[in-house]
Amino acid sequence: MRLRRPLLLLFCALALGVGSATAADVGAVTAPALVVGTGIDKIAVTSRFTGRELLVFGALSHPGAVVVVLRSPPSALAVTQKVQTGPIWLTGQKVTVQKLPGVVQIAASAPLANLLPAQRRQQLGLDLGDLVARAQFVPEPQDRRRWEQAVLAAKERTGSFALKDHAVKISDGRLFSARLDLPASLPLGQYSLTTYLIRDGQVLAQSNERIDVEQVGLEQWVADVAEREPWLFGIGLTLLLAVLGLGLGIVMQRRSGS
Repeated sequence: MRLRRPLLLLFCALALGVGSATAADVGAVTAPALVVGTGIDKIAVTSRFTGRELLVFGALSHPGAVVVVLRSPPSALAVTQKVQTGPIWLTGQKVTVQKLPGVVQIAASAPLANLLPAQRRQQLGLDLGDLVARAQFVPEPQDRRRWEQAVLAAKERTGSFALKDHAVKISDGRLFSARLDLPASLPLGQYSLTTYLIRDGQVLAQSNERIDVEQVGLEQWVADVAEREPWLFGIGLTLLLAVLGLGLGIVMQRRSGS
């Protein structure tokens, strides 16, 4: 369920509370539930996109810890090893990392190690190092472990991979909010936003949302033309380059003549 206004979220939180009280009166046991909202269902990416903050908020039917995970579709990553030969650095082996999400942002109300055992964290995709270890390296390097560490470090350095403990704020045991810092280089596609309600090492409830990251503006128009009408794109690009070349030639002639 996607909520676009905090007022609606508060109403749902009150509804959860009333429902729990009513069930308790009749001796029933209500199942734990989550209500989650972001206020948006689409992120527009332009040539001037420098990243943004994503606010995730929600309500809990039962007390517990909260973990929010934003994950992008898998995207290929080219990695090149630099080899030092004397005072000179040369390009060494090249490896393409596949089946690895381009972006993984994890926010938790407490340290993940205190909330879930290691095996369960790996099953839920909450272990960033394990995600890299499960990725496919083509060609397979001999010292794969070192490559995995380099990829993880690069992802964390750019902000594509992030794990932040105590980043989810819980108020009155029922309302929560988290702010995710999205990097400037966002892969396009449909992202999954998963929220977990956790207590005593168990996942009590789970919410799944979707957020589309789309390219807009001139960049999107050019990409659409190149995909739908490749011949037209080729002709247009050739004409553009010809005009630019002609203009550059005229400028150079005028400068040489003066």
